[in-house]
Amino acid sequence: MNIEVIFKWILVMTVGGSIAVLIFAILSKIFKEHLSARARYYIWMIGLFCFTIPWNVLIKFCKKDSRVLNQSIILGNSSHITSKLSNTSSLNLQLTENTAQGGALTALPSENIGYFNLEVLRKVIVYVWLIGAIIFFAWFLMRYIWFKLILVRNSRECSNEYCKRIIERYCRLKRISRKIKVLENDIIPTPMLIGTITPILLIPAKAIVREDLRLIIRHELVHFKRKDVLVKWLSKLINALHWFNPLVYFAVLKLNRECEYSCDEEVIRKLKKDGKRKYAEVLYNTLLVSIGSGAGAAFGLVGRKESIVERFRFIMSLEARKMSKGAKVFAVVLVLTTIFLSAFVQIWAKDILSFESSEIEAIKSTIEGFYETQYKAYLQMEYIDITPYLDMSKIQNQNKVIALKELVFRRKYTDEKKYCYVEKRHFPYELHYKNIELDGNKAKVVIDLEIKLKEAYPSFISYGENIFELEKQDGTWKITKHIYDKWALMFYEFSTDQKLPEPDYEQIKKQIDKDFGVK
Repeated sequence: MNIEVIFKWILVMTVGGSIAVLIFAILSKIFKEHLSARARYYIWMIGLFCFTIPWNVLIKFCKKDSRVLNQSIILGNSSHITSKLSNTSSLNLQLTENTAQGGALTALPSENIGYFNLEVLRKVIVYVWLIGAIIFFAWFLMRYIWFKLILVRNSRECSNEYCKRIIERYCRLKRISRKIKVLENDIIPTPMLIGTITPILLIPAKAIVREDLRLIIRHELVHFKRKDVLVKWLSKLINALHWFNPLVYFAVLKLNRECEYSCDEEVIRKLKKDGKRKYAEVLYNTLLVSIGSGAGAAFGLVGRKESIVERFRFIMSLEARKMSKGAKVFAVVLVLTTIFLSAFVQIWAKDILSFESSEIEAIKSTIEGFYETQYKAYLQMEYIDITPYLDMSKIQNQNKVIALKELVFRRKYTDEKKYCYVEKRHFPYELHYKNIELDGNKAKVVIDLEIKLKEAYPSFISYGENIFELEKQDGTWKITKHIYDKWALMFYEFSTDQKLPEPDYEQIKKQIDKDFGVK
C-alpha cells in the first residue's frame, strides 16, 4: 500500500467525519439541556473517531464481490479503441507517423497532455499532506516530551500523606487496580496528570487547603480512571492526519471541553450547592494561576479566561441527575444515525471524487487497447506496436511481441501467395469484466472473452477466462502477467520464462511454402 492510497482514504474519511461533526454540533446545541456532560463527551469522541473509519474499505472486506463488474464491451465492425475511450480515460491513443504499418497505436498518459502534469500535481499534494501531518504531530510530541522532562526532573516522591490517603481511598472506591505514581513538584501550581503508559500524578509542593486539594485530585483521578489522556493523544493523532480540515480542530476543541465538563459533573455528583460553589471557586482560581504560569501547556487544564467563566457557570447550574431513558435512547439514535450518514457520505464521496473509478477506467483502457491493437494488426496483416500496454521487462510480454510479429507475417505471406483464403473482416467480440481488484499500484483483472466467430478471431488470444496482472508505472498501467488457456499459451508464446528468438522471416517463408507443397 502506498502513500497515495492512504491519502485517498484520508480524504474520503475527512468528508464523512465532517458530516458527523456538523450534525453533532447542531443537535448537541439544540438538545444540550437533555444530555449529560458525560454523554456529550462520548458523542464528541465518536464524532472525532468518524474521521478514522474507512467505511469503503470495511465494506470491501465484508463483501469481496463489491468490485465485480457485470459489464460487457461489444466491439463491432466500426468499433475501434480510439472511439471507445472517453476524454477522461487515463490513456490517450494516438497514431504514429508510421502509417504504412497500419497506423501503430501508441499509449500516452493523458496527464502529460496539457500545460501541467496532473500526476505530478497529485504527488505534490500527497507529499504536502504527509509533511504537514508529520510536522504537526512531531511539534506536539516534542513540546509534550520537553514539558514532561522538565516536570519529572523537578519532581520527587510525594511526602504528603494526606494526598496518598485520598488517592488510595478513591482507587479502592472506584475499583481502580492499576497503580498510579504520585510525585511532588515545585513548579506546578495545581495537580495534573501526565503520561499514558506510566501515568504520573504530579502534586504541587506548596501548601494547599486540604479540601481544595481533595477536590482537584479527585478531578484528576476521574481523568485517570477514564483514560482521558489516551483519548487526547489519539485526538491529536487524528488532528495531525486531518490537519487541513478546520472541522477537526473544532471537534478536538469540543472534545477537550466536554471532557473537562464531564469530569466536573462526576466530581460534584453528590455535592450540595455550597460544595459546588466551593469546587467552582477552587477550579476558577487554580485555572487562572495555571494560565498565568504557563503550566497548562501539557494535557492539563487550559483555556481562556472567558471559557473559565463559562465553566464556572456550568458547574453552578449543573444538577447532578442521571439522564432519563428517553434521553439515552435519543443519544443512541443520534449516534447511530450520524454514523450511518457518515458511512453513506464516505461511499458517495468515493464514487463522486472517482478515486478508484478513474484507475479502473485506465486499467480497462490498457486491456482493451492491448486486445484491439492485436486485432487490428491481425486484420491489416502488419505488426502494430503493443509494447505501450506491456511491461517489457517480463519474458512473457517479450514473447507476445514476437508471436504477434510471426502471426501477422504468416497471414500476409499466405495472402500474397494466394495459398488460401485469409479473413480480413472485423468480427465482434465481447469483454465481460468479472472482477477488478486494486491494491495501490497493482491490480488483478478477471475477464471473460466471448468471440462470436471463433475461427475468425486471432487464435493466439484465448477465449474464455483471462486473468491479467497489472502494475502502474510512471502513471500508466502496464500488463505484467497474462494467464489464459494453457494450450494457447504453449502453442504461441511457448514459455513465460524463456525468451523466443526474433522471427527469421526467410525461414518462415520456406516453412509456409513447404506446408502448402510448394518447392
